[in-house]
Amino acid sequence: MEILSQEFIYRSLQNREYLNVITTLFERGNSLDKDPSVALAIDIFMDEFFRTVLDADLQNRDELSQDLDILYLSHITEDKYKLKEGHAITLIGLLRDRAPLDQLFKGAQEYPHDPICKEIIEAALERQNRISEALIKPYRPTPLANIPKSAGKKFEVKIAGKDGNSWVKVYLRSVELVDSLARHLRKLSSIGRVNITVQDSGHHDLTVYSRSPFTIEETAEEVTLTLENYFSRSPQDPVFKKEVLSGLSDVAYFEILDYMIKLGSNLEGFRSLATKMDEERYRDYLVNYLDSLSEDHHATAETFRGSGKTDILVRNGKKEALLIAECKLWAGKGYLTKALNQLFERYVLWKDRKAAILIFNTKMKDFGKLIESAIDVLKMHPLFVTYIGKREETSHSFIFRNHNDVQQMVQLELVIFNFA
Repeated sequence: MEILSQEFIYRSLQNREYLNVITTLFERGNSLDKDPSVALAIDIFMDEFFRTVLDADLQNRDELSQDLDILYLSHITEDKYKLKEGHAITLIGLLRDRAPLDQLFKGAQEYPHDPICKEIIEAALERQNRISEALIKPYRPTPLANIPKSAGKKFEVKIAGKDGNSWVKVYLRSVELVDSLARHLRKLSSIGRVNITVQDSGHHDLTVYSRSPFTIEETAEEVTLTLENYFSRSPQDPVFKKEVLSGLSDVAYFEILDYMIKLGSNLEGFRSLATKMDEERYRDYLVNYLDSLSEDHHATAETFRGSGKTDILVRNGKKEALLIAECKLWAGKGYLTKALNQLFERYVLWKDRKAAILIFNTKMKDFGKLIESAIDVLKMHPLFVTYIGKREETSHSFIFRNHNDVQQMVQLELVIFNFA
């Protein structure tokens, strides 16, 4: 290790080799200040270094960003080099929009008189209060109630055929929705083509053709389920209202979950269709509806995030993640543990706060035992913090730690659908 002298510091400063000095400070600590000439050179180095950083575009200067990170780590770590107050406050201001709030809080709380440090302290304390409230009494609304259908049939589905060919006819009371429904039906796995037919009377209906290997009966059943879900919407739908479209909104998070629970309950009424589905079809069934609810958000399947593709990702117009979810068929405790690891280690990023595990049971007859087993798996996970409780028999709320930062908390909902 080179001795930290005036000459070494000034030479590094002149050559813009800031990391040489910063790493030496990190390794040697404040014992270097005992030499007055070295202490003066360090002061001059810090003044010039921060002046350079303030004039630089940090997004295009990765090396300067790294220098700042190491310098701050040194300042907040015991027995490393601790900056003088003025330099420390400057450093905290430079890191304000780059470093995690919890890390900034460690340094900022030493200087509560500084306006920027004061804001960081207040923001950190407010966030800690929100976490405490979530752990004690989180926002957990009851699932959406079944919405009564209005009087009168809004559609009718019939199977028709001729010359060995068959198709599904959809007769609609209102022609205003024909284009929207056609687009919606075209997303279904069992459908190959949807045509809009204009009758001599001027009324519109839909002609739906199945896609191999699905039978016409399966297509008719999926069309019926889809239309029942579509027309079950209330005036309050879509659930993703602009005023709650925030990645931090518990309201949006639980309303998304509750809408999926309602869709799953409707699917349970079509048991022969549901039991023929695999993980991908269950996932697509939910995503298609979520993505059709509002123009102000996007729900996508198999979306690249982190280090892989997450099953369901719901984002608002600001690209904030409202929900990250993994869908799995029930295949035992070990499989669920792998699903949790996959979700947290690969898809949940540092800034994410809301996630879900969706389990589809198609085989296990003792559904109550399955629910107990699933809850036990989540409680035994290394990132588990607390079990908040159940909102209903098939929807259970948890708090987990973020894999990328154990100080960050993630809300996790376990939702289980039963088709066995």
